[in-house]
Amino acid sequence: MDENRWKGFTQSNARISKDVGGQFSIFDGSVTGINLELQEGKLIAQRWRFGSWSDGIDSTVRLVFNEPEPGVTVIKLTHSDVPEEDRYGNATVVENTERGWRDLIFNKIRAVFGFGI
Repeated sequence: MDENRWKGFTQSNARISKDVGGQFSIFDGSVTGINLELQEGKLIAQRWRFGSWSDGIDSTVRLVFNEPEPGVTVIKLTHSDVPEEDRYGNATVVENTERGWRDLIFNKIRAVFGFGI
């Protein structure tokens, strides 16, 4: 939820509200959405929309944070309602979304900040 850190590890523009009901735009506007629920250090729930998806299609992202021991955080990611195809008929949306989380978010966090997957 830190706009400057997001910009740093993705090397892209981001606008991120820290309020429930607030909007966000990441990856230079390729992904937009709304914060549904925020519990600091515990939960981020958001409605996500990729620019390549058909109009009216949104997905839901839930990140649940657990700290089983001091200094160790486990993140449970659930990204639901991802469409099978985008507006152009590409049937790789689910696969691309999974790869995006891994390569463009979690692996980049590790590379820039030194922790993660």
